[in-house]
Amino acid sequence: MVSVQYGPEILELNVPKENLAFNLHPNDFPRPGDEADEIRQSILNPVGCKRLRDSVPKDASVVILGDDRTRFTPQDRIIPIVLEELNAAGVPDNQIKIIIAYGTHRAMTDDEIEEKFGRELMSRIEIKGHECLDHDRLIDKGVTRRGTRIFVNKEYMEADIRIGIGSVCPHHPTGWSGGAKILLPGVAGAETTCDMHLLGATEQQLGKIITPCREEMEDFAKEAGLDFIVNTILDNEGYVLKSVAGHFVKAHREAVKWGMSIYGVNFQEPADITLSSTYPLDFDLTQCDKGLFSAEIATQPGGEIILVTPCPEGIAPTHGEEMAQLACYNDEELWTLLEQDKVHDRFCASECMYLNHIKKKFKTSLMMDPVSCNIMGFHYLGKDDLAGYIERRIELDSTLKIGIINESSEVLPVLL
Repeated sequence: MVSVQYGPEILELNVPKENLAFNLHPNDFPRPGDEADEIRQSILNPVGCKRLRDSVPKDASVVILGDDRTRFTPQDRIIPIVLEELNAAGVPDNQIKIIIAYGTHRAMTDDEIEEKFGRELMSRIEIKGHECLDHDRLIDKGVTRRGTRIFVNKEYMEADIRIGIGSVCPHHPTGWSGGAKILLPGVAGAETTCDMHLLGATEQQLGKIITPCREEMEDFAKEAGLDFIVNTILDNEGYVLKSVAGHFVKAHREAVKWGMSIYGVNFQEPADITLSSTYPLDFDLTQCDKGLFSAEIATQPGGEIILVTPCPEGIAPTHGEEMAQLACYNDEELWTLLEQDKVHDRFCASECMYLNHIKKKFKTSLMMDPVSCNIMGFHYLGKDDLAGYIERRIELDSTLKIGIINESSEVLPVLL
């Protein structure tokens, strides 16, 4: 028997040893003896730039960008250590502001903010959320070399010093999360975010260091300014295994090396059917689809992927309606609609292209609600049907190979 996580539930499957191609988890990596010291040492010894204490004027206004509930970065444990360094530079708390880098995600509730940032930090520092659709709160900074309009949070641009705090893991379509991603899409305008995501609609990008999206994000950061980052690599309980701080490119690349040692997991043969469980990052389809791209790497061409996640918030809280309307179109039709300016939310077009990429190559089943599966053009498989389905497939083909990817939103399968 093997088990696979489906949201908070564990499903037991009868997969004979000879039929199990792989059962992947993030690599074992020892926790540091003192998490706070690991974070602190990275901030005191930054990669590619000076310490904050030695570079931030005491009269500077500072904005700290923190990621939202869709990431496990322990902002409540990292930001106070950043504040130590800023206070040591002579910058008082009242000159510091935190902006939650929502991108185009839904706003967090008060309870979610408290869980993410902590009551103590909320009482100490002003915390605000980014609003990507409010043009009164955005500044137009021109265009990137690819023609993307640079709309960015006004309060972010008005700060003297800008710091980003996030985590690094494999990510489609940017290759890896972290670095300048906290800025774009984190506090960019919706138009900018949508255009950036369209750059990643062309091919599989997971695990690549340099991707069209990464280049765009870093060009954006060079133009808008990002003075310092703290990037962590986490285990599945959100504990910091490694922390890297410093320049938004140089420190990011160093963090990716550590990320590869934790999330880059070897396998020896592709599976005929891959079960991809995104738990615990399983909010909605636009988050969980990362598990499709990790499964793509580990699945035989023309094989089958089953996304073992309930997607409790549906297709997407902020994009679901238009994604549902666009899901029936192929890529050529989507590009035509974009050129004719008939797509209101261009992010939805990019997401549908990502999913088209998977649908063209694999039979793909989702285990979210059946109506959403049908609308998005996928097969539906109920949680109570999974075990029986796998058993029947093995009965029909005794040589069938089943693969399982756990925490698949963050695992990068690597073929030996």
